[in-house]
Amino acid sequence: MNFRCVQCGHHIKSLYVQYSPGNIRLMKCQNCRAVADEYIECEIMILLIDLILHKAKAYRHLFYNMFDPKAMNFEGLMWKSTFGFLILDACIHFTHLIML
Repeated sequence: MNFRCVQCGHHIKSLYVQYSPGNIRLMKCQNCRAVADEYIECEIMILLIDLILHKAKAYRHLFYNMFDPKAMNFEGLMWKSTFGFLILDACIHFTHLIML
């Protein structure tokens, strides 16, 4: 599977090295020198909060590092995620207008 850095989008071979069960080391991106994907250690709720806040790193993790495009209908997932993004964005703008 081809992974990407969530910071810069550069292709990387592996997200982590597993030394023993429960003992992993996150890999650094060769392009930006940051941790390639820190969402590996996070719980799904943290990822969901970052998706609601429209953080690009969370979307990169979801689309490039979490799902295998060959194993599932990736195009359908993209359309559903785009629709969900637009609904959440509309809700945010609507609640902002109500507050005024």
